[in-house]
Parts: sequence; C-alpha cells; structure tokens
Amino acid sequence: MDKKRIIHILNSNSYSGAENVVITIIESFRKLGYNEFEFIYVSLDGTIAEVLKKKNINFEFISKMTVSEIRRIIKKYNPSIIHAHDFTASIICSLATFKLPIISHLHNNSPWIKKLNVNSVVYALSTLKYKKILAVSESVLNEFIFGEFIKNKSYVIHNPIDIASVQQLAKTADEQIGFDVIFLGRLSTPKNPIRFVNIINQLKQKIPSLTVAMIGNGEMKQQVSEHIEKIGLGNTIALLGFKNNPYGILANSKLLCIPSSWEGFGLVAIEALALGKPVVASPVGGLVNIVNNSCGMLCESDEHFVNEICSLLNDKSYYNGKSECAFERAKNMNNISEYIDCLKRFYITCSDKTV
Repeated sequence: MDKKRIIHILNSNSYSGAENVVITIIESFRKLGYNEFEFIYVSLDGTIAEVLKKKNINFEFISKMTVSEIRRIIKKYNPSIIHAHDFTASIICSLATFKLPIISHLHNNSPWIKKLNVNSVVYALSTLKYKKILAVSESVLNEFIFGEFIKNKSYVIHNPIDIASVQQLAKTADEQIGFDVIFLGRLSTPKNPIRFVNIINQLKQKIPSLTVAMIGNGEMKQQVSEHIEKIGLGNTIALLGFKNNPYGILANSKLLCIPSSWEGFGLVAIEALALGKPVVASPVGGLVNIVNNSCGMLCESDEHFVNEICSLLNDKSYYNGKSECAFERAKNMNNISEYIDCLKRFYITCSDKTV
C-alpha cells in the first residue's frame, strides 16, 4: 500500500503551541500504528530543530516562507496533502500549488480576523483553494469576518490532549524546581508577558516572599527583562528561557497564570490542569471553554488576577479544592485517540480524488 505523505508547514522556528500540536500529531500517528501515513515537518530553521531531532521526526527547513521555497519542498517530497498551520503559511501554500489538497489549520484568532482589512480579505480569497479549514476553537471561526463564507468547509477540532503523556514528562523532567506562580509560553504580544510582570508587581506587595518563573523565549524577551529590572523584580521573577521539558517545573509549582490578550485554544492550560495546578487566565479564545471556577478562575482585570492568586496561595483548603478539580477537569478533556482518528479521516477524504 502506498503511503500518504503529509507535509506540515509552519511559519515559525521555535517550539510553542502550534508546534507542540504538530509534533503530537506525528508522534500519535506513530504510536497508534497508522503506518500508511508519512509526515515531514517543514518550518524556518531555529531552536525547533533540537526538539525534532530528539523526537526523531523527519524535517526540512526553509529559508523563508515564500512561494518558491514551498514549491521546492513540494518538488522534493511530492506530498499527498499539505497541512498548513495558521494564516501566513496557508496563504503561501495556496499560491504555491494548484493541484495538491491543502488543509488550513488555524491555531489563533488574531484581532485582525474580526475586521475588513487586507489580511482578512487575502485569507478569505485563499480559502477557495483549501479542502478543509480546521480551527482550534469556536471563537476562531465565529470571530472571522468572513466566517459565513467558509462555513461549508470549516471544522472545529480542539487541540490533542494526552494527559498521561504530560504527567509522564513531568515525572521524567531533569528540572524539578518549583515556584508559586508560573508563566509558560512565548514572550510575545498575544501572551501579554508585560501584563504578567505588572500583576506580579502588585502581588509582591501582598506576598513579599513570592517566587515566580517565566518559561519561554520570544521577540519580547529583552523588553520583558528590562521591565522586570525597572520595577525591581529581578530577585522575584526568574526568566528561565525555553525548556524542552518544562513540566517538571510546572508540576512542582503552585499555579499557572495566563494573562493573554488573545488565544486560539490554550493547550498549556489543560497541561497545567493535568498536573493538578489551578489556572488563572484571561477570558479569551479557547480558554473560556477550559478554565472555570472549579479549577481556577477567568479574570477580567489585573485586580481580579491578584485577588484570586492571593486566595490560592494563602488559603490551603481553597487551593486543594481547586487542585483536585483540576485533575478531574483535565481527565474529562483527554481526547487524543478521538483527535487522531478524526484527523485520519480528514487526510483520507482530502486525498481521495473522488471526494
């Protein structure tokens, strides 16, 4: 039987949410023995290489996200399907091929999707080329100004959740240090790391012994570091940078804070819940379907964040109740087998020329 070759194309060079999803897809197909599929991970060159090598995933780097580079990849690998992740990669892939089926997979709901502008119009036009459009949460499709235009080929497919894998990674992580509050994600505008630092500044006034860590890299790293020093939190907030396996630190810490300006899904929230960690988060994107008052709190204002984190850190009974519910919440969202079976069906129908 000929294998279906799927090329995952990402416009990034580091390890974050969408990259984690793609790696989970590839590893899960392998674990479940779906050997009729072959996967190639294609992205910009960067720190993601270390992760891909460690996980024994076939990959190819491109110099830039351009039509010519994607055509080079197509010529080299002759794929059955292109699985493009997020808006830019999807648009470029739609221009690079006229024959290959394309799946456009949207992992975030950037603010521009809500308005009539060049970006939203160009993506809407590119959707004519896609076999299927996958979105990680209802909010991505509901907020897109041209959502009605694409609804006949759009599907909500929440991110793959394998809580057993997260728990195992936490046990085997080299670093097992813990903190009161954790930020885990890219230091970039959507994740709002400056707001996180400001929240910690207010918390410090109430809990002088507070310990905090920020895990992740990104284009705002220097800005975040300078802001931390400027407001005198250099001895409170540890900037730990990117970690291949941050789950040992997360498991040994008390809670996760997600002050994002926007989110597609919010996978890290479920990963924290799987380790029994309450999550205090902004009510944006997919987070509204993950975090509730039983396992954490959705917070509108900085004051709300501060008050909830203080309650969790100062009231052991309150904390333990939310920690226990966090495990249960994550357990109910475990979907890895169903997710992979759904994606398998999408791949089969997309590559079937009679469909």
